[in-house]
Amino acid sequence: MAGVAMTNLMTHHQGSSAKTVETTAVHELRVEVISEETVKPSSPTPDEIRTTFRISVFDQFSPAIYVPVLLFYRGGDEKASDKSRRLRLALSDVLTQFYPLAGRIKENFWVDCSDQGVAYKEAKVGCLLDDILEKPEPAALTKLLPIAVESPESGTGLLLLIQASFFECGGVAVGVCISHKIADGASLGTFLRSWAGSARGEVASPSFTISSTFPPREDLKSLPTVELAKDRCVTRRFVFESSRMAALRAKASGPAVPLPTRVEAASALIWKCASNASRRSHGDPSRPAILSHAVNLRRKPAADLHLSPENSMGNLVGSFTTRNDDAGAEVACLVADMRASRREYMESYPKILQVETPESTAKMVSEAAAQFSSLMNSDGADFYNCSSWCNFRLYETDFGRGRPAWVATGGSEFKNSIVLVDSNDKEGVEVWLTLTETDMTELESDQELLQFALVNPGIITSPRNRPYNV
Repeated sequence: MAGVAMTNLMTHHQGSSAKTVETTAVHELRVEVISEETVKPSSPTPDEIRTTFRISVFDQFSPAIYVPVLLFYRGGDEKASDKSRRLRLALSDVLTQFYPLAGRIKENFWVDCSDQGVAYKEAKVGCLLDDILEKPEPAALTKLLPIAVESPESGTGLLLLIQASFFECGGVAVGVCISHKIADGASLGTFLRSWAGSARGEVASPSFTISSTFPPREDLKSLPTVELAKDRCVTRRFVFESSRMAALRAKASGPAVPLPTRVEAASALIWKCASNASRRSHGDPSRPAILSHAVNLRRKPAADLHLSPENSMGNLVGSFTTRNDDAGAEVACLVADMRASRREYMESYPKILQVETPESTAKMVSEAAAQFSSLMNSDGADFYNCSSWCNFRLYETDFGRGRPAWVATGGSEFKNSIVLVDSNDKEGVEVWLTLTETDMTELESDQELLQFALVNPGIITSPRNRPYNV
């Protein structure tokens, strides 16, 4: 391990404290964190709302982990110190609207919004940005995040941490970790666009109505922490380019679903191939495979249904499950089963939530969490947890110098995790898949998957995506 950096390159923001942090070098990616400070809202949160913000019942059941994202920007003429200052000032300004993020969760019930602040780190990376983009390594990318995703601090400590890592060429990676106890993927997208908008002089207007619609329960204050399955896992990135995605969607089409979405086609193929890899590893061709697919409940399935606006902060996620016991099932059949399961779920669950009492809603959320835990820990079946970040508009995170060249999630320790993200042309899909080492070895030789997906290709920067300067 390298020595401690003695210089602090940052200009302290109002109400900030700074310290030096150790240097780390992992997986040949040398990242030196040179300073860390606490950034607070640019104006104090009014006294009347400091102790009145409650999390929702959905938040109470969410796991104490961080939701991570990495945004990579190419360099420009602006100095690194000026870029960092612009990021920090915009962060301080936007926290006046996202004031709960500068607080701390208390008793799994409410947020102390007394402006304790968020963490902002600055780091130097000992390579060029193109070294990352030419061959992204999920395990190494975690060094560009400000904290470990699985850190329990997300439930009681800092709710938002940011790390700006500057490359030798002037490019920068902005790593963001937001507590899953107060935000889901859609919330993360809302915050990122608002933070970037603040840098461009725009005023954010998030909604915090979820907790009033679905209030927390006193008896859930001591709820045990949700534990996600871990194992000796590896994460791989599979990319469905636009041309191959068109071919996959054609393969995934059928009488029941003539026009499958990118997400349906990619998740069905990944699920099929991953579960078949597990079947080969276990020597059991009929081993059941269950896919749980997260659903953003803000997206209204009917015009008269309104659970919460799109810009609402907090957790408002459900999930539908699909089961498959047939190793030879066609992708089109899996897509049809997934579409049917989703339709059934969305036609009933959100409507029930809209009319139920807080007590019965909490019971429903509790039962769903218990079912999720039971399926996840089943020894007789493989359980895959799939989340799609597609259409969360992450590539709109423009701090005034252009959109990101690439958006990534980083590696994971959670077994059978599937995360889908838009490719930078917004026509393809990147899948970040975490499996056991044995299953991943089996999967990487699956010819049906390799017909449509590239294994960890370099990032192509097309003219339509420029400029990329942060």
